[in-house]
Amino acid sequence: MIDQLVAYKSRVFYGTWWSTLSGYVNRMRGYYIAKHGLEGHEDGTMLSWYFTPSERVEQMRSYIPVRKPIYCREFPTSWRDIDKGIDEIAGIVSKQ
Repeated sequence: MIDQLVAYKSRVFYGTWWSTLSGYVNRMRGYYIAKHGLEGHEDGTMLSWYFTPSERVEQMRSYIPVRKPIYCREFPTSWRDIDKGIDEIAGIVSKQ
C-alpha cells in the first residue's frame, strides 16, 4: 500500500497492463491530476505508460472512453468531474 501512495504522486509512472497495483496507481494519479489541475486534467490523460504488452504502452496517454474489457485499465470517467453536480456537468456538455 505504501508503494501505491508513493507511486501516485510521481512525475511519471510505468506499470503493467494486468496489474491491479498499476490500475489503482493510475486511478489515484487521475484524482491527483484532476484536483490540482495538472497536465492532462482537461482531457483525462497522464504521464503513465505500460511496459507490456507493446500495443498497450501508450494507453494512458490518450483519452479512451469506457469499453470492454474494463478490468485491465482505469478510465478517465473514474476521476473527471466527480466533484460536480449533475446540473454543472449538463451545463458543460451543452456548451460543447
